[in-house]
Amino acid sequence: MHTRRQFLRYMTGMAGTLVVFPTIYSCTPTSGNILGNIPFTEPENWDPIAYNKKRGNAGAIPDSYLPDINGPEGVKKHLGKHLPYLPEVDPAVAPGGFIPLMWGDPSLGYVRHPNAVPNKDNNHEGHWYNWIKIRKATPMWAQTAESTYANWPEAKDPSTGSYAVYGGGDIEEDSGKNTIYLAKLPPDVEPGDPVRIWAHCLRHGEYIDFITLS
Repeated sequence: MHTRRQFLRYMTGMAGTLVVFPTIYSCTPTSGNILGNIPFTEPENWDPIAYNKKRGNAGAIPDSYLPDINGPEGVKKHLGKHLPYLPEVDPAVAPGGFIPLMWGDPSLGYVRHPNAVPNKDNNHEGHWYNWIKIRKATPMWAQTAESTYANWPEAKDPSTGSYAVYGGGDIEEDSGKNTIYLAKLPPDVEPGDPVRIWAHCLRHGEYIDFITLS
């Protein structure tokens, strides 16, 4: 047998039943493949700053931003700014099946993430998260819900992901820092479950962290 799939087909044909093999999941990324080997569950002694810095230097963050994340204020102003947190808001802000997410938790001393429309003078396409993937933090198979955001400050298709404003008011005030991302949840999660957040900032690359649903 040349492949595992061929072997499975062979065994199924011989026995008339499906042979199920255990699947082994790696929950701790290896240094040799940190881009592809993303943890399913929160590793022991998880350090999102160290992980995202290492993964960023491996290619998940644009080269132009690496001096900032590796600089003396890399944690407060750059890496921490891109980590997700759940703001304290009225539950009615997020419709059923969605959660409110913001970036750069000020309670941890991080600068809040701004949002901006494309700017030709600064030569950037825009500064917002254009996709967010949420998965239940389990070593077993789990569904992933993906929200996409084609535009900021407006989302043309709220069914794929939309915005709210922390504290109300104009979403563009204060450089868009009060933007709440309404992100879809997979159907297999419940309050109290830990989830993995994997998201992409148009300007500054990918970031990964874990939060627990309230």
